[in-house]
Amino acid sequence: MSDEDIMFADWEKIILKNARSRDSKELGNVIAVDDDNIILNQDNIEFKIPKSYVEGYRGNDVFLGLNGKDIQYYQF
Repeated sequence: MSDEDIMFADWEKIILKNARSRDSKELGNVIAVDDDNIILNQDNIEFKIPKSYVEGYRGNDVFLGLNGKDIQYYQF
């Protein structure tokens, strides 16, 4: 089991939390989690972000290891 698996053994805990980029931009809310990704909703646009970008969470915020402008590459 990797450190990521230990840290995020229960991925469901991040649903309905706010996602923030590495440069502190608000990226939207986590609305779902699948096997490989977290799903974000930002102004009715959905993004599928690989779980590998999740660096941690605290309170109501999930911190992602990507810059705010890079979220556009994950729109679906």
